[in-house]
Amino acid sequence: MKNSMATRWMRLKKEWKSLICWLLLPVSMTVLIMQSVETWQEEMKVPIALVVEEQTDMAVHLVEEIASTELLHIQFLSLNEALHKLEQHELDSVFVIREGYEDNILTNRRNQLIEAYSSNRSFAYQSVVETITSYAQQDAARSKAAFVIKQLFSDYGMIAKWNYEEIIDSSREKQKSEALLQSSFSYYDMEHTALEQTPPLVNVWGVWAFFAIITTFFLFDWMLKENRPSMRQRWLFTEITFEKYALVSLSFFTVSIFLMDLVTAFLFSSLFQEALTIRVLVSLFAFRLTINLLAFLLASVYKQLFMYYISSLGIALLLVVVGGSIIPLDGLTGKWPWIEQLSPVQSLLNGTIPYIWIFMTVALLAAWIYKGGKVNA
Repeated sequence: MKNSMATRWMRLKKEWKSLICWLLLPVSMTVLIMQSVETWQEEMKVPIALVVEEQTDMAVHLVEEIASTELLHIQFLSLNEALHKLEQHELDSVFVIREGYEDNILTNRRNQLIEAYSSNRSFAYQSVVETITSYAQQDAARSKAAFVIKQLFSDYGMIAKWNYEEIIDSSREKQKSEALLQSSFSYYDMEHTALEQTPPLVNVWGVWAFFAIITTFFLFDWMLKENRPSMRQRWLFTEITFEKYALVSLSFFTVSIFLMDLVTAFLFSSLFQEALTIRVLVSLFAFRLTINLLAFLLASVYKQLFMYYISSLGIALLLVVVGGSIIPLDGLTGKWPWIEQLSPVQSLLNGTIPYIWIFMTVALLAAWIYKGGKVNA
């Protein structure tokens, strides 16, 4: 063990720069890609301007509803400034919430509640108009409902228990607490259903897994470099065998890379609000162990670096695609749960342990040790 570590340390004195680069590459590329995606999503938002001339509760609530729309980039400007930017084609459209918006809603006057301006380059004008109109119609519907309720109390000679504001506030709370326009269904052989959530455009751990697999395979090219024909004769004159040296190096790289993985997990938790739990860390270690063993065993089979690199890229891409990192496999895994076991990437994304992969790689490693590390093991 001591001699093996000393030999590995001698190699690291010449290769420490490349080792650090390979360790930093997955996290740096993931952060770069995620920031690029966020920038792209921000640039894809429709730029509009809101001119708010009234600060009543209903007008403020309408502004909050519009601002919460994900595909809109809102700018709050004066009318003159907004129209100037619209003429310069810096805005897609301009919407003005005129003074008297709340009074018009409460008195059931629904015409000309909001003024809209567009240009000949307002490509998303109609869609934005429909979105904003739907929010205004919600206020009008609530006001109409409050008016009908008050009228019913009056027609039947009853004392009204609520005023307009209380009825409108109650309807808003009801809309938030219950999915009024959502219907649930289930297949005949499913006992439980879960609320559907919109998946992110790009999964952070999925992107990281792709670069982590590639860099791991490239790091383990030492198996070929240090056991090439010109180097094999040197192992005959050392106190240790190449098999013992390879196992010690495998342990060294596993520990070193996993420490970097821990730093990555903390970084993703800080930058992208990814969950950081014991389950995530255990799943991350299982993924790291699986990939390291897979790279080790793959490198023990090949004799040429070029073919090893080509195979590594193909296997990395295959594991990522089958693992659902690029194309979500939620529908397939619901029908065929065994698909989750085809790739350790899927286990990483789900926070589980790839037992089949670990058992398979450990068994192949044991066979490699038993046969003395032969190439055909």
